[in-house]
Amino acid sequence: MSSLEDPIHTDEAPLLRSTANTADISRSRPQGSRIAEWYESRSRDMLALTTVLLLLGIGLGMWVYGTLPTSDRDEHPHEYALSTDRIRDHLAQFLDIANKHNSSRSVTNGHAASAEYVVSQLKAHGDCDIYKQSFMSPVWTVHKAPRLSVKAPVQIDYLHETDFQVMRYGGQGATIEGARVAIVGDGCVVDRVGDVDGKIAVARPSTSCSLFEAAFMLEQKGASAVVFVRSARFKAPSAARVRFADWKEGDPLMTIPVLSVTHSVGQLLQTAPASKLRIDIETSTSIDVVKTFNVLCVGRSGDAHSTVVVGSHLDSVAAGPGINDNGSGSASTLEIQLTLARIKFRPHNRLVFAWWGAEEDGLLGSRHFARELAHGWKNRWAGDVGVRWEDIALDLNFDMLASPNYIALVHNGTDAPANARAGSRRIQRVFEDYFVRHDYPYEITDMLAGSDFVPFVQNGVPAGGVLTGAGELKSIAERSSHGGLANAALDTCYHRDCDTLLNINMVALDRMSKAAMYAVSTLANVHGLRDYLGRTSFTH
Repeated sequence: MSSLEDPIHTDEAPLLRSTANTADISRSRPQGSRIAEWYESRSRDMLALTTVLLLLGIGLGMWVYGTLPTSDRDEHPHEYALSTDRIRDHLAQFLDIANKHNSSRSVTNGHAASAEYVVSQLKAHGDCDIYKQSFMSPVWTVHKAPRLSVKAPVQIDYLHETDFQVMRYGGQGATIEGARVAIVGDGCVVDRVGDVDGKIAVARPSTSCSLFEAAFMLEQKGASAVVFVRSARFKAPSAARVRFADWKEGDPLMTIPVLSVTHSVGQLLQTAPASKLRIDIETSTSIDVVKTFNVLCVGRSGDAHSTVVVGSHLDSVAAGPGINDNGSGSASTLEIQLTLARIKFRPHNRLVFAWWGAEEDGLLGSRHFARELAHGWKNRWAGDVGVRWEDIALDLNFDMLASPNYIALVHNGTDAPANARAGSRRIQRVFEDYFVRHDYPYEITDMLAGSDFVPFVQNGVPAGGVLTGAGELKSIAERSSHGGLANAALDTCYHRDCDTLLNINMVALDRMSKAAMYAVSTLANVHGLRDYLGRTSFTH
C-alpha cells in the first residue's frame, strides 16, 4: 500500500489528538468501565511478560543443553562427550615428561614415565583392569656422524647422508682403515659369495632374501663390513633397518658396520682395480637390548568373545618429544577411555585399550602382543594379560591425529590380507560415515605398513584407523580440498625436536579424536559384531 493511501496521513485521521479531548472522554466513562479497562491492560502486560520470560527460559535451556558434552543433534552423544581440552592437557604432561628426559619419550628416555602417567590416570579415573606386558627391544643409537673415504688410488671423502648412510641397526661402532673390497654377486647365495674374510663386502640388495639375512650371512663368513649399493633410480642412500622385522628376544643382531651407498659411489667401488682400491670406514653407533613394556587396559563389561582393541603407540623417536607422533594418538586413546568411564558407558562388546611400546623401533610392542597371544610365544616375563587372541574381533589404530598441515586420512581396508579384508573394509566405512555425516573432507590412504595395525591384519584380525599424515607433501589439489599449504609436508616436524605442543593442529585433533570416539563407541555397541565384520570364526 502506498503512502497516499495510508489513512493516518489524511485530514480525516489527524496524527495528534488534544489532551483535553482525551481527558473529557476519560471522565465521561463510568467507574466500572475504567476498572475493567485497567484490569484488561494489566492482564495484557502480564501475558506479554510471561511470554517473554517463557521464551527466554526455553532459549536458555536450549543453550545450556547445547553446551553439555553429551548433547548431539544426530544421536551420537559419545563423540560430543570427548573434550579436546583434556586431550591437550595430556599432551602438555607428555611434553613435560620429554623435557625431563633428553627432550624425548623414546624407549630409553621418557617412555616409561609416559606409561606411568597413563597408568596413574587410568587408576584414578578409568574403568578397567590394568596390565603391563614386558618385552625386550633393541635400541639403535648414532653417537656421531660416520666417515667413509675411498682410495682408488686418489682419495675421495664421501658426504654422509648424501653419498652414504649407516643403515639402522647396522652394527656396533668400528674403525676400519685401508680395507680391501670383495665384490659379491648375490649376498643371498652362499656359494656365490667368494672370499670375504677380513674384507668389506660390496653387494646389491636381492629379492631372494632380506637385507639382514644377506648382511648377517656375510658377517658369518668373516666380512669386516657390508656396503649395499642402491639402484640408480634412488638418488639418496638408504636408512632401512638391517634387522628381522619381527625381532624378538634371542634373535641375532648385526655387529659389523652396514652401510648404504648411492649408485654412483657403488659404480666406483665395483669397477676400480681391486689391487689399488682401499676403504676407510668409521662409525660411532651402538645397539642396546633393553626391557620395555605395553600398557593394557582391559574393560570390565561387554562380550569378551567380541573384543575391540583400541591402540596407539606411546613412545617417540629419540630425536624429539613426539607430541604429534604419537602423543596425539595416545592422549586421544587415553581420554576416550576416561570419558567412557565418566559417562558410565557400558559396551555390548568388551573394549581393550593398548598403549604400545617400541613402535618407533619396528612395531615391537604390538608385534610382541600378537606373537605371545596368537602364537603362544613366551618370554621370561610372559603372564596373563586378560585377553585371548581368539576373542579379538577387530583392532582400531590411532597414530598421529594432529599434524599441522593435516589431511584427514582413513585407512583403506582393501589393503588388508584376504582373511582380514572384509572386516577392515567394514571398519573403513564406519570412519567414512563420521566424515560424511559432518561434511568434513577426507581421503583414503593405504594400510600396508608403518604402524601397529600390521600384526593384527597379518594374523587375520580386521583393523582400521584414522591419521593426519607425516612427512609427505600436500598437493595443490589436496590444498583445495583440505586447506593448508601446498607443496609442504603434512608435518614438518615429523621425527624432529620441534614436535612439541606448537606442532599440534587443534582443529585436526578435535575432528580426528572425535572420529576415533565415534568408531570406538559405534563398534563397541554392534550386536553380532563378527557377523557384521564378515568374520564368524577365529583365523590367523
